[in-house]
Amino acid sequence: MKNTTLQMPEELPAGLVVFSADGRAQFGWQNPETGEFFAEVDGACITNAVGAVAWASDRMH
Repeated sequence: MKNTTLQMPEELPAGLVVFSADGRAQFGWQNPETGEFFAEVDGACITNAVGAVAWASDRMH
């Protein structure tokens, strides 16, 4: 019998899903000093952000 083990995916850090005034949603982070939101994909400031919700890859919301 073959010995198999389950491989757990790498744990990703918690982040935010940021919502923009134009209806888009993207992964991002918030600067704690300024309150501005930045996109994970390119680090650009999300100037039209209207809100965000916490997201963690290893949790169900």
